[in-house]
Amino acid sequence: MYSMQAPARFGVRTVDLYRESLAQIAWVDEHAPGVDSVWLTEHHGFADGYMASPMVIAGAVAARTCRLRIAQGIVLLPLYGHPLRLAEDSAAIDLLSGGRFELGVGMGYRQDEFDAFGMELRTRKGRFDEGLDIIERAFTGERFSYEGRYYDAMGAILTPQPVQQPIPIWLGAATPVARRRIVDRNHNLLISLLTDIHHTKAQFDEFRAAGGTGRTALIRECWIGDVSEVLPHLHYTYREVYAPPNAMFAVRDPDGRRRQITDAADPFYDSPEFWTDRFIIGDAATVAAEIARYRDELGIDELVLRLAHPGVSHERQMQALRDLSEDVLPRLA
Repeated sequence: MYSMQAPARFGVRTVDLYRESLAQIAWVDEHAPGVDSVWLTEHHGFADGYMASPMVIAGAVAARTCRLRIAQGIVLLPLYGHPLRLAEDSAAIDLLSGGRFELGVGMGYRQDEFDAFGMELRTRKGRFDEGLDIIERAFTGERFSYEGRYYDAMGAILTPQPVQQPIPIWLGAATPVARRRIVDRNHNLLISLLTDIHHTKAQFDEFRAAGGTGRTALIRECWIGDVSEVLPHLHYTYREVYAPPNAMFAVRDPDGRRRQITDAADPFYDSPEFWTDRFIIGDAATVAAEIARYRDELGIDELVLRLAHPGVSHERQMQALRDLSEDVLPRLA
């Protein structure tokens, strides 16, 4: 998974990061057959340049790859403008890639992002539901009309048509209501990297018990090597980016209660509970064993690994990708 963050403290320039990230993805496409997909993510207004235009990047990835599926994890649907435009851009990327695009959408949650786009945060659910309605209808290939509170579409039709009929849709879900939505709409379930394995399993089990038949995927932070190499970059992510004032990070205590992290110095960051079952870090044998554990315990279709940690050098990330391809994945065959 790529977020395209370029923290100045690590001497990273965004223009270099974009070029190097595309080179990494192209290398994986050609040399790492055990990797099936590349995932992109989205946020707005971050000082480190967190990827704000994942659909544009997806087009660039499509032009540089031949095999990898290209997935969004996720596009912030209410902030995209008119949802028909997102359907059109999805079709274009699917055509560019020869039928390899997968659209992941979410409703967003950060007040400052909605403020920046001149929208009220409280409208996010309505915008999301209506937007998804329009995208689903557009993906049928039929002409349609739609009247909603936030969006209208009169006599709309998606042209040109994508290769896939329809393009697969992934939805993020952190609550039972959200997972019920995925079941009802017959889409695929993506769970974020911030949930420990115990509660993640409960969410996947609940999804399947409710009749969910879509594919399932889980995001995890990963590193192949000594934790000391990546620790400064993980501390940057979790003590700063995912901590106040961004307020992106909440955890579940061992008793299952949800707790918002409100202080970058919160001792939870140094506790065994934080590091257990949220990170896959170690030598090749350790990482392979952990991936196998996730596969066997959760029964998921896809494990999305984030190796592109903010500030890690291109050379070191390339080595991690080579280790993944040559030393980790063969152990799972």
